[in-house]
Amino acid sequence: MRWHRGAARASAAAIVVAGVALTACGIEPDSAPRNIPVDQRAQIEPTDVDAGESTGTSRVFMLTEGGEDGQRLLRSVLRDVPTTSTEVLQALFVGPNAEELEEGLSTQLPPEVQLISARNVAGTLNVDLSPEILELQSSALRYAVAQIVYTADELDGVRSVRLRVDGENQAWPAGRGELIDEPLTVYDFAGFAESGQPAYPAIPSDQP
Repeated sequence: MRWHRGAARASAAAIVVAGVALTACGIEPDSAPRNIPVDQRAQIEPTDVDAGESTGTSRVFMLTEGGEDGQRLLRSVLRDVPTTSTEVLQALFVGPNAEELEEGLSTQLPPEVQLISARNVAGTLNVDLSPEILELQSSALRYAVAQIVYTADELDGVRSVRLRVDGENQAWPAGRGELIDEPLTVYDFAGFAESGQPAYPAIPSDQP
């Protein structure tokens, strides 16, 4: 009985010592907001593991960071999904993957927005969306619409895109902010995407 009491006392003392040690090593709360170092920000930024790697043959368009002039541009990235309109647009709506986030790519499409349907009718892709898309402000909505239009333009047989919300036609802001209630094309968003055109070759000089 004496041995059991001694063992119990020793165990209790060990628990107290461990508790003190844990308290001493605990993280103290900050007394005021502080900036998070740049190299640690990527660890807490939300990522979507379902975005998939940047491989495959299907292309979706994300947004770059603003350059010196503050202008953001669309950049195409690869997705390993079937080249059907539904699969490709759903891949677009998932957003950038972790690697693309580190490169500064993002999306203006709200994570809550849902693709209801996408049907190609005589070259016009009719895209029906959930109402969350209309919660975006004018500038953000313009970029979100451009992402959809440029992504759809990569699909075979698609020449224009008509966007609807819950089956109802809407007027959408184009590149200069004007509202258009007709099918949209990439030409309505001229200058929104990074140029994929290679540099012109040097003009050959006359050889003697």
